[in-house]
Amino acid sequence: MKTAPALAHIRTALAAAAALTAYGALADPYLLRLATEILLVGTAVMSLNLVTGQGGLVSLCHGSLFGGAAYAAAMLAQQTGANLAATLAIGIAAGACLAFLVALVSLRSNGLFFLVVTLVAGQLLWEVVFHWREATGGADGLRGFTSAAGRPWWSQPVWLYAWSAAWACASLMLLRRYLRRPAGIALQALRDQPLRMQALGYSASRIRIGAFALSGAIAGGAGALYPFLNLYISPQAVHWSFSATLLIMGVIGGIKTLHGAFAGAAIYLLIQTYLSSYTDRWQLLIGLLFVVTVLFMPDGVARGLRRRGGP
Repeated sequence: MKTAPALAHIRTALAAAAALTAYGALADPYLLRLATEILLVGTAVMSLNLVTGQGGLVSLCHGSLFGGAAYAAAMLAQQTGANLAATLAIGIAAGACLAFLVALVSLRSNGLFFLVVTLVAGQLLWEVVFHWREATGGADGLRGFTSAAGRPWWSQPVWLYAWSAAWACASLMLLRRYLRRPAGIALQALRDQPLRMQALGYSASRIRIGAFALSGAIAGGAGALYPFLNLYISPQAVHWSFSATLLIMGVIGGIKTLHGAFAGAAIYLLIQTYLSSYTDRWQLLIGLLFVVTVLFMPDGVARGLRRRGGP
């Protein structure tokens, strides 16, 4: 029985959520916004880690799933008002549906071809967002999707931080549970022994499509909250370069871990936020850090530091 470890993980996640919320209530607005962004982007990275680290499928469309859900939530808020339940529901549905469609097309291929197909699928969504100016604002992005009365109560900075922390913790617990279930174990086995798993009668496509849809739903939930961080969303959120950034964050934090996603997101966003104030070449440091991580901590910063610190 694994009840005790599961309860321990739940208690840890809830304690972390409570601590994060308490910190957010006392933090200044700038740090609060940065912490919220780390949680939301980290959740998107964690969803990518599921299919890439655990499933062995290197995807370059997860930024599009995240950004597509963000646009869906912003457009819904613009038309009907920003309700929390409806916002999360449309984001989760948009992320899952987009991921399902991408998986149906891309999972017919493997390796480099899979990477290219996901890249093309993501760029098709970018083309729609960029050129559908009437609905998405085109190159100018989308803003002004809240009512004249201002931000809804749940998107006030402290509340948005709390909901982001709650979604991050819920997603972490869901994915941990999924990876211990038969479908999650089969996904990892397909990564390591695909021919043997297919010989045993497992449907690789069905398992991977299910994992991709789950990954998209989690990224979509985070993406739905993202536009309310700055009350603005731009086409950059669905561009392939953002998907590549999520992948870099995942590698730095630990692509085969779930919690490492937040470490990778925090490192990247902190460097981007603070170092970019001093130099335009902050991306050079990111590149050097990426190389150092691959060479000396191939399991990522989260696991590498824990191993160096002892048991």
